Amino acid sequence: MYLSTVQTFVMVALIIASGPVWSHRGDLNAVGCHNKKNVSKYNCHSNEFRSSPLCAYSGSYNRSEWKFRSSLSPVSELTVGWYTGVSGGPTDVDHVVSLKDAYLSGGYAWSVAKKSIFSNDPLNHVASVPYVNRTLKNANVPLLFIEKVQASSYMFARGKCAEYVDLYVMVKQTYGLSFSNNDISAAKAECD
Repeated sequence: MYLSTVQTFVMVALIIASGPVWSHRGDLNAVGCHNKKNVSKYNCHSNEFRSSPLCAYSGSYNRSEWKFRSSLSPVSELTVGWYTGVSGGPTDVDHVVSLKDAYLSGGYAWSVAKKSIFSNDPLNHVASVPYVNRTLKNANVPLLFIEKVQASSYMFARGKCAEYVDLYVMVKQTYGLSFSNNDISAAKAECD
Protein backbone atom coordinates (compact mmCIF):
# COMPACT_ATOMS: atom_id res chain seq x y z
CA MET A 1 0.00 0.00 0.00
CA TYR A 2 1.35 3.39 -0.99
CA LEU A 3 0.49 6.62 0.82
CA SER A 4 -0.27 9.82 -0.99
CA THR A 5 1.75 12.95 -0.21
CA VAL A 6 -1.16 14.34 1.82
CA GLN A 7 -1.53 11.12 3.81
CA THR A 8 2.21 11.05 4.50
CA PHE A 9 2.14 14.70 5.62
CA VAL A 10 -0.82 14.04 7.95
CA MET A 11 0.90 10.99 9.50
CA VAL A 12 4.14 12.90 10.10
CA ALA A 13 2.21 15.82 11.63
CA LEU A 14 0.33 13.46 13.96
CA ILE A 15 3.54 11.77 15.07
CA ILE A 16 5.21 15.10 15.80
CA ALA A 17 2.17 16.45 17.62
CA SER A 18 1.87 13.35 19.80
CA GLY A 19 5.49 13.58 21.02
CA PRO A 20 4.67 15.60 24.15
CA VAL A 21 2.08 12.97 25.09
CA TRP A 22 4.75 10.26 25.19
CA SER A 23 7.33 12.06 27.30
CA HIS A 24 8.36 15.28 28.96
CA ARG A 25 11.45 16.83 30.53
CA GLY A 26 10.04 19.65 32.65
CA ASP A 27 9.95 20.02 36.42
CA LEU A 28 12.05 16.97 37.27
CA ASN A 29 14.00 17.12 40.52
CA ALA A 30 17.58 15.96 41.07
CA VAL A 31 16.57 12.29 41.01
CA GLY A 32 14.44 12.55 37.87
CA CYS A 33 11.09 12.64 39.66
CA HIS A 34 8.19 15.08 39.98
CA ASN A 35 4.71 15.44 41.39
CA LYS A 36 2.03 14.65 38.81
CA LYS A 37 -0.39 17.40 39.79
CA ASN A 38 -3.29 16.11 37.70
CA VAL A 39 -3.36 12.74 39.52
CA SER A 40 -1.64 13.62 42.84
CA LYS A 41 1.16 11.08 42.44
CA TYR A 42 4.92 11.25 42.72
CA ASN A 43 6.41 9.93 39.49
CA CYS A 44 9.99 8.90 38.64
CA HIS A 45 11.45 8.76 35.14
CA SER A 46 15.00 7.62 35.84
CA ASN A 47 15.40 3.83 36.05
CA GLU A 48 18.22 4.39 38.53
CA PHE A 49 15.84 5.99 41.06
CA ARG A 50 12.56 4.14 40.43
CA SER A 51 13.38 1.75 43.27
CA SER A 52 14.59 4.56 45.54
CA PRO A 53 12.58 5.28 48.70
CA LEU A 54 12.09 8.75 47.21
CA CYS A 55 9.97 7.23 44.46
CA ALA A 56 8.21 4.61 46.56
CA TYR A 57 5.55 6.95 47.87
CA SER A 58 2.62 7.53 45.53
CA GLY A 59 0.99 10.37 47.48
CA SER A 60 1.72 14.02 46.99
CA TYR A 61 3.31 16.72 49.07
CA ASN A 62 0.77 18.68 51.10
CA ARG A 63 2.27 21.55 53.11
CA SER A 64 -0.74 21.78 55.43
CA GLU A 65 0.07 18.28 56.81
CA TRP A 66 3.21 19.75 58.38
CA LYS A 67 1.24 22.13 60.67
CA PHE A 68 3.87 24.87 60.67
CA ARG A 69 3.20 27.77 63.07
CA SER A 70 5.59 30.56 62.05
CA SER A 71 4.50 32.94 64.81
CA LEU A 72 5.80 30.47 67.44
CA SER A 73 9.32 30.38 65.96
CA PRO A 74 12.01 32.21 67.93
CA VAL A 75 13.18 33.87 64.68
CA SER A 76 9.73 35.22 63.73
CA GLU A 77 10.47 38.71 65.11
CA LEU A 78 13.90 39.13 63.49
CA THR A 79 14.37 41.71 60.75
CA VAL A 80 17.78 40.74 59.36
CA GLY A 81 18.14 37.82 56.95
CA TRP A 82 20.38 35.04 58.30
CA TYR A 83 21.76 34.04 54.88
CA THR A 84 22.54 37.53 53.61
CA GLY A 85 22.84 39.79 56.66
CA VAL A 86 20.46 42.16 54.82
CA SER A 87 17.57 43.82 56.61
CA GLY A 88 14.29 42.60 55.22
CA GLY A 89 11.94 44.58 57.43
CA PRO A 90 9.63 41.72 58.17
CA THR A 91 11.50 38.51 57.44
CA ASP A 92 10.21 35.02 56.73
CA VAL A 93 10.85 32.04 58.97
CA ASP A 94 12.73 29.79 56.54
CA HIS A 95 13.20 26.06 56.95
CA VAL A 96 16.88 25.29 56.31
CA VAL A 97 15.71 21.91 55.05
CA SER A 98 12.47 22.84 53.32
CA LEU A 99 9.36 20.90 54.16
CA LYS A 100 9.14 19.63 50.59
CA ASP A 101 12.80 18.56 50.64
CA ALA A 102 12.14 16.71 53.91
CA TYR A 103 9.07 15.07 52.35
CA LEU A 104 11.07 13.90 49.31
CA SER A 105 13.94 12.73 51.54
CA GLY A 106 11.87 10.32 53.61
CA GLY A 107 9.44 12.54 55.52
CA TYR A 108 6.60 11.36 53.28
CA ALA A 109 6.38 8.30 55.55
CA TRP A 110 6.20 10.30 58.79
CA SER A 111 3.06 10.71 60.85
CA VAL A 112 1.43 14.14 60.87
CA ALA A 113 2.71 14.54 64.46
CA LYS A 114 6.34 13.96 63.39
CA LYS A 115 5.91 16.31 60.40
CA SER A 116 4.67 18.98 62.81
CA ILE A 117 7.62 18.44 65.17
CA PHE A 118 10.05 18.79 62.23
CA SER A 119 8.40 21.88 60.77
CA ASN A 120 8.32 23.67 64.13
CA ASP A 121 11.81 22.69 65.29
CA PRO A 122 13.89 25.89 65.84
CA LEU A 123 17.01 23.95 64.80
CA ASN A 124 15.61 24.11 61.25
CA HIS A 125 14.58 27.81 61.34
CA VAL A 126 16.43 30.91 60.19
CA ALA A 127 15.14 34.40 59.43
CA SER A 128 15.25 35.16 55.72
CA VAL A 129 14.57 38.12 53.47
CA PRO A 130 11.31 37.11 51.72
CA TYR A 131 12.78 37.21 48.19
CA VAL A 132 15.70 35.00 49.21
CA ASN A 133 13.37 32.52 50.92
CA ARG A 134 10.47 32.42 48.46
CA THR A 135 12.28 32.85 45.14
CA LEU A 136 15.92 31.86 45.47
CA LYS A 137 15.70 29.09 48.07
CA ASN A 138 12.09 27.89 48.01
CA ALA A 139 12.34 24.06 48.14
CA ASN A 140 15.71 23.91 46.39
CA VAL A 141 18.55 21.70 47.59
CA PRO A 142 21.74 23.51 48.74
CA LEU A 143 23.68 23.44 45.46
CA LEU A 144 20.84 24.97 43.46
CA PHE A 145 20.07 27.54 46.18
CA ILE A 146 23.73 28.60 46.37
CA GLU A 147 23.93 28.94 42.58
CA LYS A 148 20.74 31.03 42.54
CA VAL A 149 22.05 33.37 45.24
CA GLN A 150 25.34 33.79 43.37
CA ALA A 151 23.47 34.63 40.15
CA SER A 152 21.25 37.18 41.91
CA SER A 153 21.85 40.64 43.31
CA TYR A 154 22.12 39.07 46.79
CA MET A 155 25.14 37.39 48.32
CA PHE A 156 25.75 35.27 51.39
CA ALA A 157 27.01 37.10 54.46
CA ARG A 158 30.61 36.23 55.31
CA GLY A 159 30.87 32.53 56.23
CA LYS A 160 27.10 31.92 55.98
CA CYS A 161 27.21 29.79 52.84
CA ALA A 162 29.33 27.04 54.43
CA GLU A 163 27.47 27.46 57.73
CA TYR A 164 24.18 26.95 55.86
CA VAL A 165 25.41 23.70 54.26
CA ASP A 166 26.64 22.43 57.66
CA LEU A 167 23.30 23.28 59.29
CA TYR A 168 21.41 21.62 56.43
CA VAL A 169 23.44 18.42 56.93
CA MET A 170 22.91 18.55 60.71
CA VAL A 171 19.12 18.88 60.34
CA LYS A 172 18.91 16.03 57.83
CA GLN A 173 21.08 13.78 60.01
CA THR A 174 19.09 14.65 63.14
CA TYR A 175 15.88 13.49 61.44
CA GLY A 176 17.37 10.56 59.51
CA LEU A 177 16.58 12.07 56.11
CA SER A 178 18.16 10.86 52.89
CA PHE A 179 20.88 12.75 51.02
CA SER A 180 20.19 10.92 47.73
CA ASN A 181 18.96 14.11 46.02
CA ASN A 182 21.91 16.20 47.26
CA ASP A 183 25.50 16.79 46.29
CA ILE A 184 26.81 18.18 49.56
CA SER A 185 30.46 18.19 48.41
CA ALA A 186 29.59 20.27 45.35
CA ALA A 187 27.52 22.65 47.50
CA LYS A 188 30.45 23.12 49.89
CA ALA A 189 32.84 23.68 46.98
CA GLU A 190 30.46 26.28 45.53
CA CYS A 191 30.71 28.22 48.82
CA ASP A 192 34.48 28.74 48.41
